[in-house]
Amino acid sequence: MKEYDYIIVGAGSAGCAVAGRLSEDGYNVLLLEAGGSDDDDLIRTPLLFAGLFQGEKDWNYNSDPEPGLAGRRLFMPRGKVLGGSSSLNAMFYVRGTREDFDSWESEHGATGWSYDEVLPYFKRSEANTDITDEFHGTDGPMGVTTQRWFSGYEQNYIEAATQLGIERNDDINGARQAGVGLLQVTGRDGRRCSSADAFLRPALARQNFELVTNAYVQRIVIESGRAVGVEFEHGGELVTARAGREIVLSAGAYNTPKLLMLSGIGPADELSALGLDVVLDSPQVGRNLQDHPFTLTHYATDADNTLAVAGDPTAAEQWRTSGTGVLTSNAGEAAIMWRSDPSLASPDFQMIFVPGWFWDHGFRSPNTLGMSIGLSYNGPSSRGTVKLHSPDPSAPPRIVSNLLSQQHEVHAVLRALDFVTELTRQAPLRSILQEQVNPGATVTGALREQWVRADTQHMYHAAGTCRIGTPETGVVDAELRVHGIAGLRIADASIMPQITSGNTNAPSIMIGEKAADLLRGITSPREEASALGCPFLSAAANG
Repeated sequence: MKEYDYIIVGAGSAGCAVAGRLSEDGYNVLLLEAGGSDDDDLIRTPLLFAGLFQGEKDWNYNSDPEPGLAGRRLFMPRGKVLGGSSSLNAMFYVRGTREDFDSWESEHGATGWSYDEVLPYFKRSEANTDITDEFHGTDGPMGVTTQRWFSGYEQNYIEAATQLGIERNDDINGARQAGVGLLQVTGRDGRRCSSADAFLRPALARQNFELVTNAYVQRIVIESGRAVGVEFEHGGELVTARAGREIVLSAGAYNTPKLLMLSGIGPADELSALGLDVVLDSPQVGRNLQDHPFTLTHYATDADNTLAVAGDPTAAEQWRTSGTGVLTSNAGEAAIMWRSDPSLASPDFQMIFVPGWFWDHGFRSPNTLGMSIGLSYNGPSSRGTVKLHSPDPSAPPRIVSNLLSQQHEVHAVLRALDFVTELTRQAPLRSILQEQVNPGATVTGALREQWVRADTQHMYHAAGTCRIGTPETGVVDAELRVHGIAGLRIADASIMPQITSGNTNAPSIMIGEKAADLLRGITSPREEASALGCPFLSAAANG
């Protein structure tokens, strides 16, 4: 049985960052990933991300019936591949607001996680090609850029917003988030830059680093109150690896609590009911699940440069040979960061303009031309749960997000819809948008709330299920150590005490960066330039 200094479970947004950084210092690191290779043009090509949904690189989870969403079961894709969900997502680079992180510290006891303390970690991971200032990094491993292809209609969207008094903001990750502007993405040279590209590729060349793919972790081995190993299935055999220092769970907001519970750490009554031995009664494991409700509106158009031009046979060749053209788009071009209540300290909506159809996770695509405006509600107060269906490690977790379970959340969405209606009446958008297809003209009055509950999805931003807090309110302390179990930490979006105001990939990478320093006993980020880069597989580089 081989022993390592550190074992990381999950090669996703945070896990790759943790493993890559630890291996820089010469520690013996084992990284376990349930999925396989990310050598796939669907991953590398930004516009094709939805083509990965429900495939072999997706955990393909579904929720239980959602009480706030007309009893629907939600499809919940998660990356089961190197890079995790950073290999499946839409590549938006949105950090969140100063108020997000300051509240982590002031309201939730997350000492060391204020905005000023996490900003250096965002900067350390970032290689921004367009912005050079005190808010951004330029020599990190993660490529961050504006898109290489625009429809041109994003300017109509921005101009319409400014006509309603929304201030232009060319950097929603800078001094302030509020306003309207172009979105930044995790890409380089027209291709995706996942966490695996950024942090894992350089580590693979190190003799002190080992990666095992298709490793399905069954449980954490705990002896005398300390996590000492990981039991996983690989190639039809059950393997145990031991860690001399610590084990880090980076399996995401669904699978991290699942693994804790399979290991006997969780709500004692629920574990006992499933016949599992209780190692530690930790009632908050799997609680506090948060996500951003996502309500999409759709419009017919006769505009001639929408995402539909991706169907042109020359588009794929243009992407392969030069990394340019429509396939370099991640679909969302611009966003309005908007307050549904003027008294709010920061925006609670992210309104994304898509010059094409994005409907039902991309599964529904009308044959006509269209455009979409998606409303991500970034200020939800509803909380869901992740539980076990059974003690069988191969069984998916039981997920209930509880999105829109509180009436005031629906009212916020309705106010946002009113704003979008006014937005589309402005001349710049009125000139390119025709009939509103979804919701249709007959959806008025009380039917609007019914439509919201029947149509709203989520933003793929699961977080909070192992949040920072006390043993009574959370699962980990501010240094990400699991309460009551020595040698075990968590580093992924599950530790967020409150979901951030925006896409969660960038904060998850930041969490991985900070976790690596905490494991190394470093309380503030190093000043020297990163030794990492963002190389792509040779197949990607050569097209």
